[in-house]
Amino acid sequence: MTKIAQIQDRGATVAWSPIQAFADVIALGAKDSGSIGFDSSGGALELFDLGITSSLAKPRVMGSVKTTSRFSSIGWTPGTTQLRSNPKFTMGLIAGGMDDGTVNIWNPKSIIIKDKTDNSSSALLSTIERNSGAITALQFNPHGDSANLLATGSSQGEILVSSLENPIQPTVTIPSDAHSSSTSNNAGITQLAWNPEVAHIIASAAGNGVVTIWDLRQNKPWCELRVEVSGAPVSDVKWNPVNGMHIITASGDDRSPVLKLWDLRASMSMPLATLEGHQQGIMSMDWCPHDETLLVSCGKDNRTILWDVHTLQSIAELPNDEVKHEVNASASSQELYGSAMPSGLSSSQQKRYSVKWSPIRRGILSTCSFDRKVQAHSVLGVATKSGRPPKWMKPASGVSCSFGGTILSFGTAHKTLTLATHVEQPKLKKLVELFEAATANSDYAGFSANKAVEFANERDPYEAQFWGFMQLMFDANARQSLLEYLGFDAQQISDKASEFKENEIDMSKLSLESKAAMPMSTNAKNIVKRALLVGNFEAAVDCCIHAGNFSDALVLASCGGSELWAKTQHEFFASEAKKRPYLSIVSSVIHQNFGDFVAASDPAKWQETLAMICTYSSQDEYRSLCEALGDHLESVGDMPNASVCFLCAMNLEKASKYWLHQLESTKTDVFEDECIALHKFAMKCDIFLQATGGNNETLPREVSHVLYRYAKILADQGLFQSAAKYCKSDSQDCKELMDRLYRCKDSQLCVQAMGLTPDFPFEYINVGVAPVSSVAAPNQAVHTSKGTMQQSTFPEASSKLPSKSKMGTRNGYSSSNNGYSNGAGFQQQQYTQPTTQQQSFSSQQQQYSQQQQQYTQQQYTQQQQQGVYSQYGAQGQQQMHVEMQQNDLQLPSGWMALQDPASGLTYYANQSTGETTWDKPVMQQSQTPVRTAQETLLTSTSKLASKYGDGFVTSASHPGLAAQYGNVGTSNPYSDSSRPGTAVFNKVEKPPVSGTFNVKKLSQVADSTEYKSTIEDLLASVTSLSALPLGPSETKHLSEVQKAVAIFSKRLANGDMESDVAVNVTQIVSCMKNKDFVNATTIHTSLVNGYWKQHKDWLKGFKFLIQMNAKFFQSSRSQQDQWAM
Repeated sequence: MTKIAQIQDRGATVAWSPIQAFADVIALGAKDSGSIGFDSSGGALELFDLGITSSLAKPRVMGSVKTTSRFSSIGWTPGTTQLRSNPKFTMGLIAGGMDDGTVNIWNPKSIIIKDKTDNSSSALLSTIERNSGAITALQFNPHGDSANLLATGSSQGEILVSSLENPIQPTVTIPSDAHSSSTSNNAGITQLAWNPEVAHIIASAAGNGVVTIWDLRQNKPWCELRVEVSGAPVSDVKWNPVNGMHIITASGDDRSPVLKLWDLRASMSMPLATLEGHQQGIMSMDWCPHDETLLVSCGKDNRTILWDVHTLQSIAELPNDEVKHEVNASASSQELYGSAMPSGLSSSQQKRYSVKWSPIRRGILSTCSFDRKVQAHSVLGVATKSGRPPKWMKPASGVSCSFGGTILSFGTAHKTLTLATHVEQPKLKKLVELFEAATANSDYAGFSANKAVEFANERDPYEAQFWGFMQLMFDANARQSLLEYLGFDAQQISDKASEFKENEIDMSKLSLESKAAMPMSTNAKNIVKRALLVGNFEAAVDCCIHAGNFSDALVLASCGGSELWAKTQHEFFASEAKKRPYLSIVSSVIHQNFGDFVAASDPAKWQETLAMICTYSSQDEYRSLCEALGDHLESVGDMPNASVCFLCAMNLEKASKYWLHQLESTKTDVFEDECIALHKFAMKCDIFLQATGGNNETLPREVSHVLYRYAKILADQGLFQSAAKYCKSDSQDCKELMDRLYRCKDSQLCVQAMGLTPDFPFEYINVGVAPVSSVAAPNQAVHTSKGTMQQSTFPEASSKLPSKSKMGTRNGYSSSNNGYSNGAGFQQQQYTQPTTQQQSFSSQQQQYSQQQQQYTQQQYTQQQQQGVYSQYGAQGQQQMHVEMQQNDLQLPSGWMALQDPASGLTYYANQSTGETTWDKPVMQQSQTPVRTAQETLLTSTSKLASKYGDGFVTSASHPGLAAQYGNVGTSNPYSDSSRPGTAVFNKVEKPPVSGTFNVKKLSQVADSTEYKSTIEDLLASVTSLSALPLGPSETKHLSEVQKAVAIFSKRLANGDMESDVAVNVTQIVSCMKNKDFVNATTIHTSLVNGYWKQHKDWLKGFKFLIQMNAKFFQSSRSQQDQWAM
């Protein structure tokens, strides 16, 4: 505990201010006159500012008043709401129980003002006079609505309850005439305590050892607790601040100085618990209002103890001031015995007779002692000694934010957790919800039409035109509707043409010469005539063209063959198209050269060009021509209209260029505007994809990235399902968002919106078990000499190896792996049964393993060598190295000498084959060259290292080896006393293949294999089965079939399939197509018998595939020409 303030030379009783603005203020009621003489019986009421939270060097007197009598007790109340609303009583009321039996009521605000202004007006409001002895107990009601009630108890046993609703004229009542109580016997009241939960219940402690619980509504005692059977006084009583049925009493008897905790629901004759710690009678105690587990008490034994009511143990003891024993010989009697002496005569004078907690300052309490000191102490430092933080250190409220704007909060008002979603962009959320509601019935055409009208009213021509075109894309006869939208109504045009023919010049009245474009000369006519007579139509046509008479030229060309007709048409259009623009359309239609027409068209008249494309182009040409028109417009800078043409071409990549340009141009510092722009972009993409039936694979990268940004914002607003719909990017961030959506509270809806269960976004990496230098270094040492990796193991180190009984397993890997393997393939042979087995590894795995193995070996070799030198010294290291080199020089190529850590014996290992033996291999005269040990070592462990990335591979860390050979945790390379054979490294299983069935992805997989037709037939079969009405069991079997087809296809594409297995599956598919299910079953059975272990992940599903096809074929025999595939 820490002393934070002290007031010297004050023998007083204390009351803390209950006003928040004056939380550091205390009221001192003097219990003595402060003088040496006997001629004064008066006292004083003083207000001190302790300056706990301010920069005061010492407590400051704020105001004081003289009293005619001394204080026996004091209390301070904030008053009721009505009283506090009066500006005169903003500091509440102070009541003092005096020695002469009176109760005085003061206004503390007037005391302060009087001290500042020296106003003679009295701060005393009223006095309650009773001739019943000193007022030894006084307490205000703590309940806000009843804060005007003041309870007082006298030394003669009288209890008064006064109402200070009008503090100038108090109303006094006596509950049940305490004098007549049979149990009181005029015993003095030592303390009063109001119940913290029930405002009309009050407890009184008496000098005869009885505590009475009063019910003021019934105006009689509710019960009596005979606390002290011996009749010793109960010095104090307090209620649990949070439980109105728990009360604690303090005994002033030196023979039994205990605190008794009572549960009024359980017993009124036996306490619930007893707190023992004081050696003499307890004088005062107080229950902490901010933490019901803390209690403080002081006693005659000069101890002030802080208790933990929860454990019924003392936490700490408030220390006393250090006593100075040196006395100045020349000191006066005033200095020796006077009250001004700072330290007192002995420690007994420091006995504390009063302790009180501050009602506002948490962890602060006051004490009054017989050496005339008033002190303030902080228990913040020692309150945690109970093993848990004080209640005031616990957060009164808390909040935790989660994915999607989810906020989990709690507070003090309710003992509940509140789960809410905070929406940062309410406008965006409203727009999204409106969009989802408008398109919930899949009426995308109606939605587009409404948007077109909306933007037309807003005078936004491009957006109105865009949504108008978008509406047409959902029309069954989109091209005809597009013509009408562009203003080319066929019926209206026909009507106008008809009206024009009827109202213009009468052609029947014109001569032939007037109808001709240009009259021909007589010479020209003769040449044409003579050419016709000899059958030379080409010369006749040329003469007509030269004469400018294209009408006769066309007529004559029609009789001269197709070549002449085409030539004449070309000349006609070349000459007349500039004069009559519509002829260019005719020329394009006749010659089917729409591409040239689009390239030469007028960008300002793009709508006419688009109409011509709609009218005359074929279905195959339509999109390419619309795209060409868009490129033409884009080249001249007309991006808005170009995007509309790209829209007609159903080219999202090019159409979105202008949308992206719009999005970039709307970027501002206001995030809300950017969100709205993203929403407009996403709406266009969504409706476009609905119109074109597009999917994730067709989205341009820029578009999918923008949609991811939009999805992220929607997820932050808690719109998980809507966000999942726009997760179409293949970026890592988008994959992580999809995974979070998959795991959120709306998981099923999100998966439905995404269309598939997303893959886990992170790569699984087995980090293995790191070597422990303190164990591994003494056990092993690796040396590199002449390109050969050599290993030495000292017998002395075997004692440090963990025994089998101490092995543990953590996360699927045996803990015995620590400190044993360093990534070298042969090191695990010290602890595994030697046998022989050939291994095959792919070139890709081998290359990766070699790189990683080289790094691991180099790094770990340095660590081990350092450990060996440190334990055995340089001399032992050198000797060991020489011995191993001599052994290796006498061995055939590929063999190396190793040392068993358990027995210390030498055995030999072949790094090429993995063979180990106790017999020393004999050098052959002629021996087939083999690879170096370094190359063999890196190759032989490449596959293991590729799975266990750090190369730490033993049977302890590899469950497959352990299960097969049963040597988990042994450091002996053999299982019995006989010599072992060859060491076997179990082939590492490849990671499982995903069984997710996605037709489009599997179709892409089929493209990468020569068995494309087989996979396509399987996909067609599964798709056909999915469309049939299935029962519960059949649905389950179909799920197995889909999984099997997916796994088979992916393994086949990855090259993880034997050729004969692939051929047999092709035969199964062929048999099913031919309705030969018997042979299909036979082939499947042979595969199960021969390849079940390698391909059990898909063979079971193929069995269901054959059975389901056979079943539905039998049920639909009438439709022999249809195959369930």
